[in-house]
Amino acid sequence: MQVLSRTFVLTSLAAACLCGAALASAADTGSDATSANPRAARRAQFQQHFLDRIDSNHDGVISRAEYQAWVDGRFAKLDGDGDGVVTADEIAHSPATEKRNERRAEHFVQRFGDNGQIAKADFEAREMQRFDKAGGGADTVTADQLMPRHGGRRHHHGGHHGAGTATDQGQ
Repeated sequence: MQVLSRTFVLTSLAAACLCGAALASAADTGSDATSANPRAARRAQFQQHFLDRIDSNHDGVISRAEYQAWVDGRFAKLDGDGDGVVTADEIAHSPATEKRNERRAEHFVQRFGDNGQIAKADFEAREMQRFDKAGGGADTVTADQLMPRHGGRRHHHGGHHGAGTATDQGQ
């Protein structure tokens, strides 16, 4: 198993935070857009919550010390055995990853099934309905028809293509 260096992990976390801060700043300027778009409103709320967690004294700015404390805390959560390095196995089995996977699985079952299970016929019917809607009844679809772009990015659920339905994609 390959060990990830602390520098790599910290650099990745820093990049994620900077992107979040930039997006939160952009969200502040587009408050009218967020009220008309529930997804944008949820994103803005998430970003604000994220920044509030880092800004421990809630003065509206994030100091180097606050950011360092957040980075150290995040790394500690990933470093399950506390040895100062993070492995892919530690990330895969971290409580945060397991919680996220459980939420995705529950959401998937709610979307496609009844009583906590998905019948193959129900799953196929929903996915084929999505195909028919995307292609307008044609026997072929393009990638853009099946997975339309939202905000410049391809939209898909749960990191795997084809899991979302046309209804879930706001069509």
